[in-house]
Amino acid sequence: MSQSSEILNLLETSPLFLGVSHRDIIAVLRKSKLVTLGKGDILLKRGEYNNNFYLILSGRLNIQMTERSAPFALAGQSECVGEMSTLGDGFASAFVVAATECKLVAISQAAIWELIDTSHQAALNILRILSHRFSFNSRALSEPADQQGGYIEPSMVDELTGLYNRKWMNDKLERYLQRGMTQNQPGCLVMLEMDKHQQFAEEFGALGADLALRSIAHTTLTCLRPDDQAGHYMGPKFSIFLPNTHSLHDAGIAAERLRIAINNTPIVLPSGDSLPSISVSLGVSQARPNDRLATLLERAMNALQQAQSAGGNRVKIDV
Repeated sequence: MSQSSEILNLLETSPLFLGVSHRDIIAVLRKSKLVTLGKGDILLKRGEYNNNFYLILSGRLNIQMTERSAPFALAGQSECVGEMSTLGDGFASAFVVAATECKLVAISQAAIWELIDTSHQAALNILRILSHRFSFNSRALSEPADQQGGYIEPSMVDELTGLYNRKWMNDKLERYLQRGMTQNQPGCLVMLEMDKHQQFAEEFGALGADLALRSIAHTTLTCLRPDDQAGHYMGPKFSIFLPNTHSLHDAGIAAERLRIAINNTPIVLPSGDSLPSISVSLGVSQARPNDRLATLLERAMNALQQAQSAGGNRVKIDV
């Protein structure tokens, strides 16, 4: 497959190729192929043979125990799937389904072993990836069968919402900002918070409040572009990163679209009863040269507070 500068820049920040030389990365790409998936396409089936290590260039993948079950983990840009079966017994332990349109690099088993032989750094990276997977599998032995078999370290996924958690989002943003310093890549951060969350919890209980947060998470995922990233920051707060967004105006339009979608999404209890619609406030900031996560986050949080102080249910942009 081709070795465009865009693909090389992305691969350099992936856990697999972090610190690996350009020469070794290019050698792997020459023996790899590009795979494209449409939303809903199945990449891996549980129990079927697999000998490819897939690295995500764009889009998101759902990891699920059956073809139709709810995902228990997500995999996004620069992450990988299929490594356990490729380097293990060859059989996939879960279904991997495209949550959005996706582009992947498919690296064969032979190419992975050749990379391990030629690059000490790549071998260390793969050991770290595998250690995370083995750690999860060891803990999963004591869990119900329908919760076993993950591709993503549980500490990276928020159990309540199914989104990435604060630690993963922070790590992802730090890597993006570091790359952006040298490559001048634009990006915007949106901080979102449910309005009157405590009041909602007092009126409809913990179940109602949790359903509201899950509704925000699900609606957010349906509104994002394939490369956008969403995480559960804490409590009723969420963080959304919009890479390749060239202006605050464009990010504000996306945030306003999300605000309306959340407001129009029904919340239904298991009994079938509907809860009142909810609203959210959003603050938007754009990454600047030499930004660090703390400064970018501070500006987005300040904009969020302005939206809340103005009465909530609105978007405010950092200027």
